[in-house]
Order: sequence, then C-alpha cells, then structure tokens
Amino acid sequence: MIRALTGILAVAICMMLAGCGAQGEQYERRPIPASQSLIYIYRPYHFLSSESAPMITCGHESIELDAGGFHEFREDPGTVTCAVAGDKTTEYKFDTHAGERYFVREDVESSGLTTSVRFTLKNEAVGEDQIQECSRQGIKQ
Repeated sequence: MIRALTGILAVAICMMLAGCGAQGEQYERRPIPASQSLIYIYRPYHFLSSESAPMITCGHESIELDAGGFHEFREDPGTVTCAVAGDKTTEYKFDTHAGERYFVREDVESSGLTTSVRFTLKNEAVGEDQIQECSRQGIKQ
C-alpha cells in the first residue's frame, strides 16, 4: 500500500514538474544587427515561483512572460524603458547602443494579494548564463 502511494506521488510530482515553465525553443546566440541593439528580456523559473504573468512593455514590445520564458527583440539605439503595463513605479530605463546585446531579467514575486515586479540589467556573461534555462515565447499583444 505504501509502495503504491509512493509511486503515485512520484508520478504526480514528475507530471507537475514537466508542466512547469514556459514552452518553446531554447536560447541561441544570434548575430546583432549593426544599426540596432538586440535585447533579451527573460524570467528565470524557480520552483514555487509566482504563476502571475503581468503584461510588461520593454521598448516597443509588450509581452506576458511566463516563468522560465524569454523574448528577444531589436531596438534602435537610445533609451529603453521596461515597465509593467500601467505601473510607472516598476519603470527601469537603460541606454542602448548599436551592435550591442542586452539582457534584462524580470523577477516576479507574489505575497498575499500583491505582486511585485523588478527589472535588472545583467552584463552579457551573466545574462547569457541565466537565460540558458529559459524558453522562447512569442509576442502576446
């Protein structure tokens, strides 16, 4: 009896973990356009992470990133602003330059009835390392 319950529990946990995080292709380093910058916004998956996926705008792109997801887009040189739609308190601004790659990490934390979002610009080595665990998502505008 205990062995059967342990087996059922193990299968349930495996099924739960298999369905976690965003689904899609893995990160692949792409060439950077000479006249634009390449920006990756990503949200690493953490066990028991928030299931909330707030609509975010970064530059001219808007997307709801699932835990474990990333989105890649091109942007003209200049200042890029990332924020949760309708929430100026989450704004994060950074300058971009043509021919450079940028990694913006999104952290979503839920406590009770509130959800907080924080954006962090990571250097290229750290960003490329962290994004390896994420899967590409399409635009959800």
